[in-house]
This record gives sequence, C-alpha cells and structure tokens, in this order.
Amino acid sequence: MIEEVLSFYANVSKKLYPFIIVLAIVIAVVALQQATKTEISTDYRGFFYPHTPGVTEARIVESGFMGTDSVDILIEADRVLARDVLEEDVLAMTAEIVDAVSIVPGVFRVSSVLDLGKSRDEIMGKSAAEIGEYVSRERQYSVVSVALDSAEVPDQAQMMETFQKTVAKVDKAKGTEVTVSGFLAMGYAWEQAIKSGFSKSILFSALTITIVLFFIFRNPVTAIFTMIPIFVAVLAAFGTMHFINIPLNFLTVTFGAITLGLGVDYSIHLVQRYHEEREKGKENALNIAFAKIGKNTIFTSLTTMAAFSTFAIGGLRMVVEYGVMSLIAISFSAISVLLFLPSFIVLESKIGVKPLDLSKISNALGLRGFIPNMMTRLTEFSVKKPIAVIFFFGVGLVLVFYGMTQIETRTEDDMWFPQENPAIIANNIIEDEFARYSYATILVLADDVRTTEVMKTMAEIKAGVEGVPHVVEVTSIANLLNPVPCEKNEIERKIAALPSDQRRQYVTEDYTEGLMLIKRDEDMDDPEVNRFIEEVRDVLDGVDAPGDAVFVAAGWDVVSTQMEDLMLEGKTQAFMLSFVVVLVMLFLALRSFMGIILGLLPVILAIIFAIGISGLVHIPDTPLTALMAPLLLGLGIDYSIHFMARYKEEREKGEKLEDALRITSATVGVSIALTSITTTLGFLSLMTMSLEPVRDFGKIAAIGIILCMFFVPVITSVGLLFHERVIRRALSFFSWRT
Repeated sequence: MIEEVLSFYANVSKKLYPFIIVLAIVIAVVALQQATKTEISTDYRGFFYPHTPGVTEARIVESGFMGTDSVDILIEADRVLARDVLEEDVLAMTAEIVDAVSIVPGVFRVSSVLDLGKSRDEIMGKSAAEIGEYVSRERQYSVVSVALDSAEVPDQAQMMETFQKTVAKVDKAKGTEVTVSGFLAMGYAWEQAIKSGFSKSILFSALTITIVLFFIFRNPVTAIFTMIPIFVAVLAAFGTMHFINIPLNFLTVTFGAITLGLGVDYSIHLVQRYHEEREKGKENALNIAFAKIGKNTIFTSLTTMAAFSTFAIGGLRMVVEYGVMSLIAISFSAISVLLFLPSFIVLESKIGVKPLDLSKISNALGLRGFIPNMMTRLTEFSVKKPIAVIFFFGVGLVLVFYGMTQIETRTEDDMWFPQENPAIIANNIIEDEFARYSYATILVLADDVRTTEVMKTMAEIKAGVEGVPHVVEVTSIANLLNPVPCEKNEIERKIAALPSDQRRQYVTEDYTEGLMLIKRDEDMDDPEVNRFIEEVRDVLDGVDAPGDAVFVAAGWDVVSTQMEDLMLEGKTQAFMLSFVVVLVMLFLALRSFMGIILGLLPVILAIIFAIGISGLVHIPDTPLTALMAPLLLGLGIDYSIHFMARYKEEREKGEKLEDALRITSATVGVSIALTSITTTLGFLSLMTMSLEPVRDFGKIAAIGIILCMFFVPVITSVGLLFHERVIRRALSFFSWRT
C-alpha cells in the first residue's frame, strides 16, 4: 500500500515538478523570514519552568532587592614594566572608572580600593583582609565591584555593552589593561559564543557536506539538488522555533548543523537507489527508488523521532525544547525529502549534466572504489569468519568496559563558558587572586517583616546558619537595627530612617519580603554546595517561625542544585517508551522478531563501545554527553532498517544468503557509509563552537556514528548467518523429529 502511494507520487512529480520546485522555494523564502527572527537566549532563568521548585522565590530575590546582579572591572598592571595597581596614575584611573560607571543606569553602589584610601600609604595601612578584597597579593591586579539594582537593569546584553563603552572611554594609565567581567559579563560572553558557534557550525556543516556530495555523485547539480530539500527543512524548523517561541540556547543551537548531516542521509539513500536503477536501464527508476527508499525513510524517520522523544519528556525546560525541536527538524527533513527531492531528480534528468570524470584524482589518492570494496569485504569477512568477528568484539568489550571505569563526570559551571574570552579570563583571575566570597540567600515572606517576632526569628536563624561549614557571615535588616527595638513602631521608625540603598538590600518597599544574606566560601564544588543548602534548610526547619511568616532558602543556587535531577526526571520511563516505539517501528518495517534483534544489536553495541571509548580518550561525562544514547539509538536504527530491508528484498528475488549480503553491502552498505560521513561531519561541525561540553558532545556522537557504520553490516551479517545455518536448521530438525 505504502509503496503504491509513493510510486503514484513519483508519477505526479514527473508531471508537476516545476510547480513542486516553486513551492519548495516559496516555503524556503517564507521560512527564512521567520527564521531570522528566532532569538538567541543565554538567560539561565529560561532553562527552568516557572513551576520548578525555587524559581518563584529566586525571581522575587532577583527583582525585589538591590545588589543581586553585579559587574566586576579588573585592572591589570604590567609587571614587566615594574608597575603595580597602587601607583598614583593607576589610582587616578581607578577613580575615573568609578565615577564613569557610577552614573550608568541600574548601578546603585560601586566599591573599589579607593574605599580604603586615596594613596598607597593610606591603603597599605589597612588590614590584609580589607586589602585582599580589592588588591591581589602581588599588587598586579585590582578590582572595581559594581552592584546593580535588578529591577532597574535593562536588557543584560545592552547593559554589558554600555559598561564596555563606558570603560573604553576612560584614559588608560601606561602599562595597564582594563577588562569588564563578573556575572553579567560572563552571560554576555556565553551569548556571543553561542551566536558565533551557531553560524560557524552551520556554514562548516553545509560546506563540507556539499563538497562530500560532489565527490559522491561527481556532479555539482546533483550535489546541490540533493541538499536543497534539507535546507528547506532546516529553515522551516528554525522558522517554527520563532513561531512557537522556542529560543536558541546552547542545546537547541546544535540541531541546525546536526539536521543538515542527518537529513541529507534520507536524500543520499534515495538518489543512490535512483542511480542504481538507472544504470540497470529501467525507465521507471524513480518509481522503484522512491517506492522502496521512501518506505524505508518513513519508518526510519519515525524510529529516529521515537528515540529523540526521550528529550521531550522531563523537568528541565531547555532539554524539553531540544527534544521538541529535534522532533520537528527530523519530521521536516523526512517530509521535505519525500515531497521535493523526486521533483529535483526529474529536473536533474531534464538538465542532463553528465558526471565529471574524477578517476585521476581517486586513482592518485588510491580511493577508487574504496568505499564499495570496504563495505563488501567487511560483509564477506563476517560471513566467512564469524568466529573471528565474535572474538574481536569480545576483546573489544574488555577494553570498552575498562574505558567505562575511566570516565570522569564534570559538573562545574566553568566548563560551559568560552575560556579564551577576555571576560572569562578576567573572572578566573578574580577568583584566584582575591579574597572573594559567594552569597546565598534566605527569603522572608510575611504580612509585615517589621515585627519583633520576625526580627527574633532572623536572629535565631543567623545563629544557626553561622554554624554551618563554609559560612563566613550572615546579615539581614536586623543587623542594621542592632540592637533591635522591642516595639514595632520603633522598628518601623528605624528602618524608615535608613538610607534607601541600604534598606533596599534587605527589604522591599512594601515590607512584605525580606532578605538574609549568607556570605560563604566561593571555592565550593557542586556536592559541597548541595550539602550547604541542605544544612541551611535543616536550620530553617528547626526554627519556629511566627504564624504569618515563611523563611525559605532561595536564589538560583538553590534552583541549580536540582539541575541533574531535572535532567533525569522521567528519563527512564521516556527512554523505555521510546524504546518500545522503536521496537514497534522495526517490526512494522521488517515484519520479523529476528529482524528486530538484528536491527537493535549493532546499535546497542555501538552505544556501549562509544561510551567506553569516551573514557579511553578522556572525554568527560557531562549533561550533554548523557544525551548520546537515545540519539545514537535513533540514528543507528536507520542504518539497520535500510540494510535489513534491502537484504530481504534480494532474498525475495531468490538470491542466496552470501549473494544477498554482497549485493546489499555494495548498494545500501555504500549508502550507509556515505550517510555516516555526512552525519559525522554534521556532528564534527560542533567542534567550531567554543563551549567545551558542546565540542565533547560532537566528538562522542561522531565516534558513535562511525561505529554504527561498521557494526551494522558486520554484526547483521553474522547474525543472519547464525539464523540461517543454526537456528533454522535446528528448528527444521526438531520439526522433522516431531
């Protein structure tokens, strides 16, 4: 039924190809207009759903109080010139920087070494702890800290550009460098890295894949026509992103290049089969190719979508959005190839450009017939020496399991930032050279925080939290009232008398929300931060709060501690569901339980080997590499379906097992090798991005695809041989005995 419908559409394409091609161009143009409007978001707030525990409280802290956002300005003196940051002209420059940034909208407090004194002698007269907050031990660096009022901060990228322009206008002292850093600058650097990496990865992927297609088909027209439906699909996917309000983040930014590599697989299988049928002299070559390969494309796209659906179920918003966009991109790729590629094939035949003779180049490189010979010999070796194949895989598994024990897990925040960016380098210097601290927060919610009961509870919490390891100091509005009056009226009067910038750090204007700041050591790893937050919560649980008051650990640190759990939330159930759907699709495509086993086994082994190899080559486990298994499951199954379907087709023609495998390897096997190359290039294009986890993801995914390319023909051949000569004979024997 499916093949008849596809053959009918091939006839439609032959007649209406000009209109279908125009339709493809119109869709591409409209999609391009929408795609250019797609936003790039590096705002970590968007990684979480509003209902994620802690997000509401974190947003209250961020918007209701001053000083929760900050910028650091690093001043570096050239030690080669025997300069330091306490020299007179450097201090004068520091004063100019302080004056310039103080008038930037959204700035409410600027602190620097000048708070300690106006000259070297005054500054050096302070304690080492006080000096250490602003000046490094060797006096090569000093830092200007800028606290911002989040409610007054405009777009963060615009704010960062304002700071950079403001600092650039300051006359620099001889032998000094000034760099804007801090939390705001790191977010800006991240955004620029994603924008740059996105453009580079798309261009690299498109260019390299087009070049590979040219050498495959030896015809520039065929190469371009093969790519056009995929470009339409990619543009339509990005246009849909804008339409459904999904921004580009460090996850979704990767699927453009990947879609080019994955989508062109569908095109290659169809064009290769069409050329094969043409070489046999068949006039209805397009009908045969489209009926056979189109059917496989439908099933392979459904299995790939089923595997990617794992990402679309979970608690972390950015992962869900990646899953949704992957489903859209894969479906659009399959639909675009099925709708438009037959028409472009017809147009190619009308143009009649002959393939170029590249034999001299291939002979010079020793590559003439390399891929067909490689795929055929792999299959022949597997059929002739199955025991050797099993032995090699056994030895390989030993190394792979050893590699798994060598995998290191990385969770630190630094790996997500472009380490070569000046703002990131400056931030690393600040962390290393200065006595810096991080801050956690406790949010107080009450009808009115200006009561004696709330103030007493704050004091009790302060005493408890200061006993938690890594805590340096706990401050709140109560500290500014010390001693705290016994009467509410007096508390209200004292708070009202405080300077606005002091008061707004700890209470909101309507006094229904208060903030307790916990100053803690900065050099804490993720497990230590998690334990710290749990101990703070234990203190809060042990305090009897007044009836109308709520005290809760708040801030993005609290939300971030859930990152790993949110990424894993529902993943087991989702993976099992997608696995079941993949099994169903395999059964519908191959109509045999043995086909399901032989379709899955090479892919599962490829996933296991890829994980082990990642340990052997020291690729760490990150939240991104954890996405590899379902991704390879979806992509690798495509190869199995195409290989098994062609083998089944040849057997139905009466070919023996060895001959059927040889023909399958020389045709579909070659297509699998070629599509593996293009998909690998899609993943390797991620190496152009400056974010290390994205590069690692590209590496391990590329390794997995190459493994699938080799494992599918080899393991499937051995499995078919075992099924033909062992299982079937055993069943026949027992049937005869019965």
